[in-house]
Amino acid sequence: MKALSQATLIELARAGAVRGYTLHGRADGYVLSVQYGLHEAVLTAKRGGARRFARLDTALALLRTLRAAAVEVHLADAAPPPRPDRRGRPAGLAALDRLHAEAATPPPAAPRAQSPRGPQP
Repeated sequence: MKALSQATLIELARAGAVRGYTLHGRADGYVLSVQYGLHEAVLTAKRGGARRFARLDTALALLRTLRAAAVEVHLADAAPPPRPDRRGRPAGLAALDRLHAEAATPPPAAPRAQSPRGPQP
């Protein structure tokens, strides 16, 4: 498949030569392929290789600037997004879980002090 720089993609989009856009889900992000004329090409990064979008929102933001009317998305190989509430270091998460468990259990009741004169009726 051919390679396509972002500058060339912008020019093709302005000229109305783009037939369609496809986002391919991968384990490490999303790759954009562009159909124009009789060709199909993959958007490349500045330093070479396919441009990988970590989030779908980022890819869609680029496509909005190109005024794309429709986008085909293939999610078959896409990795599920990480749970944002479970990021961090495993040891820190375990300590946080312990703190939450301690806060959830009520403290034991303090024993009642007895009077020095003995039990009162």
